[in-house]
Amino acid sequence: MKKQLISGIAGLAILLSSSAIPAIASSHAEAPLISMDRFADNTDTYAFRSVEPGRAGFVTLIANYIPLQEPSGGPQYFRFDDTVRYEIKIDNTGDGQEDVVYEFEFVTTRVNNNTVLGQSTVNQDGVIGSLTDPDYNIPQTYRVRRSTGKEERAVVLASGLRTPPANIGPRVTPNYEANLGQPAVYNLPNGGKVFAGNRDEYFYIDLGVFDALNLRSVGMSGGIDSTKGYNVSTIAIEVPMQELTRTGAVPASPTAPDAVVGVWATASRRTTRVIQPDGSRIEAGDFRQVSRLGNPLVNEVVIPLGLKDAFNSLSPFSDGTIPQVVQAVTDPELARLLAAVYGITVPPPPRNDLVSIFATGIPVNPITGPNYTTFLSDGIAHEYLRLNVAIPPTPIANQNRLGLLGGDVAGFPNGRRVFDDVTDIALRAVAGGTPFTPATNIAPNNTLGDGVSSNPEGPLLMRFPYLLPPNQGNQPRTANQQRPERDPSIIPTVDSFGL
Repeated sequence: MKKQLISGIAGLAILLSSSAIPAIASSHAEAPLISMDRFADNTDTYAFRSVEPGRAGFVTLIANYIPLQEPSGGPQYFRFDDTVRYEIKIDNTGDGQEDVVYEFEFVTTRVNNNTVLGQSTVNQDGVIGSLTDPDYNIPQTYRVRRSTGKEERAVVLASGLRTPPANIGPRVTPNYEANLGQPAVYNLPNGGKVFAGNRDEYFYIDLGVFDALNLRSVGMSGGIDSTKGYNVSTIAIEVPMQELTRTGAVPASPTAPDAVVGVWATASRRTTRVIQPDGSRIEAGDFRQVSRLGNPLVNEVVIPLGLKDAFNSLSPFSDGTIPQVVQAVTDPELARLLAAVYGITVPPPPRNDLVSIFATGIPVNPITGPNYTTFLSDGIAHEYLRLNVAIPPTPIANQNRLGLLGGDVAGFPNGRRVFDDVTDIALRAVAGGTPFTPATNIAPNNTLGDGVSSNPEGPLLMRFPYLLPPNQGNQPRTANQQRPERDPSIIPTVDSFGL
């Protein structure tokens, strides 16, 4: 039986807070403990109607983990942690509790323990030409399970599925996407698809934003994509939309009571770890959640430092137990910083416009029209993405990076697509540059941005899992390119380094 939340006032507090400043960057190392546990760190969560031809009846859910992966970080490279349970959760009733869960657990094996190398080695010819190639020396498999609140046991959708190795380079992993990436997309019994493995970090942002909003540009261009060239570890699953709704059916219309679902992702670890004398580890005890992500950047920008670790451990059902964030949300610090740094006027507190846009979801209203809503709430606070599965997807060629602000109703804050420029959307919303706050819906409030309006590495794939293949390990990021050689006759001194 689902419990009732105990405090309506506290619930309103977190309802206001948890999404009032929704997204300025990916959630990388957002809390003290998770910053030291990157293999359980959820960086981004996405939820959108599939746009691959012939897949309009499906919803794609993506959870990215392990932030800022250097592609050349071998010889072990990056893989999912066998001791972590990764999950994507759906609330379809608005009470903050998961009604549908997709659970992923991984197992890593070794082909040859006598090599000095790692994920790849010369067991045959040193080339990994397929997912079962013996030179894939540390292969990883996983199982996918689905459970609902009505089931006592999770149902295994698939098991023994292989993740692809890292994109090491053209000598070891030639024709990466054809040989390793696309073969790692598996069909599921429900007609959906699943993928787990490394992908390009497609989220784009100028991280100068954290230097007290010291951006190189506050427009559409002039910024630098700070995540360019990095990889992430992606879990992506495509499911029939009716698997997510409370009725188990395709909603009759976008305003039907079963049309909106809430989506978030988590990572959990066992409560006990024993390190043996030989260095091996034994994991025991129940699983406990250590990472959580729905809307991006909630924990970084909204939750006070002393509560960040606790927030990562909470279910959205429990959000209303954090009343300390009331002041930080009703008078958002970021809005005050924007006003101070850029000399603009922002809406006065309390910011109920942000509550409607990012927290409860948007009810039917004259501004967005009679056929648009993302409202999903029992009147209490529950922070996660909200997706109206009955709103048709916008073809990739016609998508607007600003989502709803750009007239594209299939984009953020209706779920979140990988393409969506949530940084610019959030900056404008927090500054009051939206139709919901007409007095401040003027320039520069409604033109703010970080100067990065697209991923410079190219358009998304037109097929599941949509994210680009991972960057090659032997093609370093621009920031790592070799500098001009210095004169070897000059002995470096402190002064020669400019110190």
